[in-house]
Amino acid sequence: MSNPINILVLAAGPTSGEAPGDYPLCLTESGGVSLLERIVDNCAGIPDAKFTFAFLETEVRKYHLDNIVELLTPHARIVSVLRGTQGSGCSALLAASTMPAGDELLIVSANEIVDMDMAAVVRDFRARSLDAGTLTFSSIHPRYSYVRLDADGEVIEAAQQNPISRNATAGVFWFRAVGGFVDAVKSMIRKDASVNNAFYPAPAFNEMLLKHARIGATPIEPSRYQPLKTEQQLAAFEQMQLMGRAA
Repeated sequence: MSNPINILVLAAGPTSGEAPGDYPLCLTESGGVSLLERIVDNCAGIPDAKFTFAFLETEVRKYHLDNIVELLTPHARIVSVLRGTQGSGCSALLAASTMPAGDELLIVSANEIVDMDMAAVVRDFRARSLDAGTLTFSSIHPRYSYVRLDADGEVIEAAQQNPISRNATAGVFWFRAVGGFVDAVKSMIRKDASVNNAFYPAPAFNEMLLKHARIGATPIEPSRYQPLKTEQQLAAFEQMQLMGRAA
């Protein structure tokens, strides 16, 4: 039997730039459904999952994010992140440090849409006896994090905003043990393994690899991944939604 699993939704990033109000990107709607709702729905099949949401402290109060989370998944936890925290890796560490070290951890970014059944993804990682895993798609753009794979499809190196392969990560990271992730990020911070003064989850894989961890990667079709990291990507996504409704 697997350990309990914590689902950490990282949503402490920039606003969407909408007017008025500059609402958090995670509240962006398509077809009347917000990004947060899509993430929760995609994870709905994971048994006994415990949700934690990392939001900017100022946005929790301003946009009543606590009420929104309670409507989406009752009894979820909220971790308030101060503006200026050094990247999503630090936000994830802040939240993960409050979780039982032996629990599983699934990190999902709220600035991209991954159209996958996360329960099936987690089952696959468990079945492969991995220590960690991620989803990948094909890209060469330096805005993403990347992993290099061996002949068996397991991760041998990770890099942030540096295309060391065509295997870009889709903002989904699974760890067999919370403690393994926490230790890896702390080690990464001690070494100052940052990119532009910020820390990210993906390079934590490198610290785990030094301890001979087995880290897997599962490729997904490009049609199942929609990044929302830039104004252009958000505008393109909204345009696709409008075209879909008009068709």
